[in-house]
Amino acid sequence: MKGSGVKTGRVFLVLALAVCLLMALVGCSPAPPTTQTSALEPGVHSIEVHLEGGTGKASVKSPCELTVAEDGSMTATIVWSSSHYDQMVIDGVQYLPITTEGGSTFQIPVAALDEDLPVKAETTAMSEPHMIDYTLRFGVGFDEEGPAPDSAASITDFHNPDLGNGWTPTGSLELQYATQYTVDYFDGGYKLACLSDGARYLVVPEGADVPEGLASDIVVLQQPLGDIYLVASDTMCLFDALDAIDTITVSGIAKDNWYIPAAVKAMEDGRIAYGGKYSTPDYDTLLVKKVRLAIESTMINHTPDVREKLIELGIPVLTERSSYESEPLGRTEWVKFYGALLNKEEQAKSLFEAQVAAAGKVEGAKTGKTVAFFYINSNGAAVVRKPGDYVTKMIELAGGEYIFNSLGEGSSAMSTVTLEMERFYAQAKDADIIVYNGTIDAGVNSIDDLVRKNELLANFKAVQDGNVWVTEQNMYQQMMNTGNIIGDFYKVFSGDEDALTYLHKVA
Repeated sequence: MKGSGVKTGRVFLVLALAVCLLMALVGCSPAPPTTQTSALEPGVHSIEVHLEGGTGKASVKSPCELTVAEDGSMTATIVWSSSHYDQMVIDGVQYLPITTEGGSTFQIPVAALDEDLPVKAETTAMSEPHMIDYTLRFGVGFDEEGPAPDSAASITDFHNPDLGNGWTPTGSLELQYATQYTVDYFDGGYKLACLSDGARYLVVPEGADVPEGLASDIVVLQQPLGDIYLVASDTMCLFDALDAIDTITVSGIAKDNWYIPAAVKAMEDGRIAYGGKYSTPDYDTLLVKKVRLAIESTMINHTPDVREKLIELGIPVLTERSSYESEPLGRTEWVKFYGALLNKEEQAKSLFEAQVAAAGKVEGAKTGKTVAFFYINSNGAAVVRKPGDYVTKMIELAGGEYIFNSLGEGSSAMSTVTLEMERFYAQAKDADIIVYNGTIDAGVNSIDDLVRKNELLANFKAVQDGNVWVTEQNMYQQMMNTGNIIGDFYKVFSGDEDALTYLHKVA
């Protein structure tokens, strides 16, 4: 029996070697390892990919195709700008191109999103083959966390009040912080909204005619605004504050992923139906519900075919740009944008001024506390917010000193930076206060939970002092309450632990 087992093992070994040899002969790459599961649903997604390294001459096509298997493992299809790349190496595993037409194309494993993936790629474009080190990063979190602040546009770049028919504005919406939209007013109650992506929307009053001679790029929105397919998750709180949730009939977010009680209740009551996520909307549901406007996050830019299909069905698409606001209160000021669309300007103004006042209560505060805001990813590295990001600005407005300001803002379009634990430890170990990002990782309910993420955390000053806080999961869906969130940060930094809404202390 023992000898039989040895023979069987040898047979399997020979077969395995034969398969590997056959794969090498036909130019196939080994199956990607399933090192990380994905929060994305199984299927094919279009996702942003950033390339760094080399001489800067090479590039990869972005967005790229990302396939998520049923077990959560991810495989990306990478298309290089050159056809001279003949292999890629990741974690010591070689991957060969599946085609070189239109640029060398590889299918490679992706261990995690929003994290650096070191790769090697060999090019034959020089006199002899050269292996070059690169870093790939696949981004998916823009709708919740937003891009880096340096990607924002200036109002002068996109504000265009020319309707094309000779009408001139009679006034405009006053903005204090927001830089990613404008609203101009015209006689008869007409309003023109311009967004920083160049899109323009003319709001036509109820019962009024669409003006003749409009510029071809202008999208018409007929009041009363309603029958909305809402995909931009951070916008629901604005509709809630304006008492306008009933204008939304279809949600691109499932009920269990909402942290806004009114939205959950509306879905439980059947007043809002689930119509599929941004990349795979349920077109039948949208048509049955007679949707007249889709409010999307910037993730829709990764699936242009979906945008085109919505427009083909007669559903205008408005890409929400609040995530591009670098000022925290600029994000909140988008309540004025929706106030204008809904004829609720005065209510929106009052709501916004209340948040400005809340933030103003701690304006100029200096608590002297250094703050580390981060979460630990599945690889044991720390993911921190980039300096200048709206979260870091809230920390500073609340009187804290962000411990990672020395990182610099950099050129990456991501709003986060991934640090290996040794570097993270060197910069953050003496921080007075730890704020763990529970909106991304809800698995920290005690200091023991935190230390289990990485034992080095036990040596942090804040951990030893018992000064560890976790954000509530609803924080990213509450930009309407930015002033109150800043107030919570201030309470934590100044030692007041009472009546907190968006943070809780762990022991």
